[in-house]
Amino acid sequence: MTLFYFLLAAIALGILIFIHELGHYLAARLVGMKVEIFSIGFGKPLFKWRVGEVDWQLGWLPFGGYVKIKGMELSKKDREKGIEPYEIPEGFFMKAPWKRVCVAIAGPLSNFILAFLIFTFLWLMGGREKPFSEYTHIVGWVDPTSELYAQGLRPGDEIAKYNEKPFSGGKEHLYAAMLGGEEVKVSGYHINYITGNKLPFDYQIKSYLAPTAIDGIRTTGILSSASYLIYDRFPSGAENVFPEGSPMEGSGISYGDRLMWVDGELVFSMEQLRHLINSKQTLLTIERGDTVFLSRQPKVYPTDLILSSDVKAELSDWQYEEGIKKSTDELLVLPYNFDSEGTIEYRIRFVDEDSLREAFPLHSMNKTLEEPLKKGDKILAVDGMPVTSGHEILNLLQTKRVQMIVKGKVPLESKILWTKEDASFEQSFNLAAIERLSQGLGTVNQTTSYQNYRLLAPITPKRLADFTFSSETKEVLKEREILQRKQIEEMKDPNKRSQAMEVLKKSDHQYMLGIQLQDRLIHYNPTPFVLFFNSFGETWMTLKALVMGYLHPKWISGPVGIVQVIQHGWRVGIGEALFWIAAISLNLGFLNLLPIPVLDGGYIVLSLYEMLTRRRLKAKTMERIIIPFVVLLIGSLAFLTFQDISRFF
Repeated sequence: MTLFYFLLAAIALGILIFIHELGHYLAARLVGMKVEIFSIGFGKPLFKWRVGEVDWQLGWLPFGGYVKIKGMELSKKDREKGIEPYEIPEGFFMKAPWKRVCVAIAGPLSNFILAFLIFTFLWLMGGREKPFSEYTHIVGWVDPTSELYAQGLRPGDEIAKYNEKPFSGGKEHLYAAMLGGEEVKVSGYHINYITGNKLPFDYQIKSYLAPTAIDGIRTTGILSSASYLIYDRFPSGAENVFPEGSPMEGSGISYGDRLMWVDGELVFSMEQLRHLINSKQTLLTIERGDTVFLSRQPKVYPTDLILSSDVKAELSDWQYEEGIKKSTDELLVLPYNFDSEGTIEYRIRFVDEDSLREAFPLHSMNKTLEEPLKKGDKILAVDGMPVTSGHEILNLLQTKRVQMIVKGKVPLESKILWTKEDASFEQSFNLAAIERLSQGLGTVNQTTSYQNYRLLAPITPKRLADFTFSSETKEVLKEREILQRKQIEEMKDPNKRSQAMEVLKKSDHQYMLGIQLQDRLIHYNPTPFVLFFNSFGETWMTLKALVMGYLHPKWISGPVGIVQVIQHGWRVGIGEALFWIAAISLNLGFLNLLPIPVLDGGYIVLSLYEMLTRRRLKAKTMERIIIPFVVLLIGSLAFLTFQDISRFF
């Protein structure tokens, strides 16, 4: 099937080129120019046939096409005679400049018309199914080291504008950082999911290099949009099987469950979920007077704290009593001294400010949940496991456990329009049900189900290196690591390169759940005008990023990459394939209008120059202008094709 989709993609690209060249051909015939060759592809023709006075052919190099009009290239005999292009009867340059403009613009115009017609067809057939995350305004994850995070932006908040321009989708997060200037104004709303109230905000922040940026990719601090986290069969109907030894086995999760809450937080994205399961914190159930509540506290090493000899001795006794086979310095402990029954006596001082701020950052994820404990607070449970003694607390702190609440019977596909899906998402959290299940965690009052919400059994995540993978999966992971290393080694900034390499090394030690969660599909069907101008705007933004140096040329797709994109579209469905065919048609038209000699835009500029100055360009002058750009164009195509192919390996 992959070969079949590839052939469909190649045929689609060929049709786009044909439509473009057909526009030139018809316009040339209309204004009285003689067409000599109509070619799809460059180089020596594989197939060639003659119709009337025109040679039609398929070139062996399928990177474009051309219509050769009489007089566009001088023959050797014409050069020897000193004949100028505008002296050739029925030739391109013999015709009036405005006619040449019409012929040059006809190709891109044909692509624009085709794109609009396809967009119209998509709209009439009901649009496409798209992941919720692509068009939501809701934030999925914020870099904890970013200025936006320090200002107070958190997952679940809503973005309304960037630099006073209305937000339209996830790509805006990238465009705002790359093209918004040194400072970016971010406007939106903080959402209280308990009351439903929205508090407006306006933050003026500076963009910066993304934490693992490659080739200068910048960010505002928003690293992902919100998404649904649903466990279900794949859209193809295939079973979503846990990998061998998955921590989720025996958790109680089932098809149709949506992950709503993890360790005290509403969950808005996979990035946030990864952060929570790799957090150096523990979820405690605390009794303070007559109140029982949850508290998330840091786990630290004894070497981070100034411990008295009595505390050290007590830790050693508890370690021996529980049979914990670690050195004392390797123990994970709380930065509090508590008695044998788990009642807090005082907070222990840290050895330095850095250790303190790592445990208790100035800007916490959740101020209420992460508020320091007070004297007299009693620990009732650690990560949902009940405790009655200090040594039990110490023992449970050594193992990472995660608490999760899911909502059942959540469909993967939604019939709600994308314009209303954000409101549906915000209203999908039943805070009363979540509080009912989480309030008595690890106590006799613990409830495991309420309405269509369920508390899963405590989950012990595994590190990537601890999973048992098949030889095929191991090979894929190895290839992915090699590619990541290659990309990191190409980073110019030595500090960023070192930082990214350190992140990669740590990835093997990251905790994982061993489950594939999916985003919800929403109904996306804007008008053809919106699709057309959005695609046009994205092309302009990409070009602008290239010119300004924010985007490396190697991330642009060449002919092979374009075929791959269309191939992927066919695999998703006919609607997605048609969208990409239309978008690429629009791109093809746009790029050909660039004022570069050898492109249609270059011929338009030369014709306009002649109209304004009333001076014809000599053949040698045009050669001096055009030939360097021919070399540049061929070099660019070769470079992009090489980059396309290198992505396969």
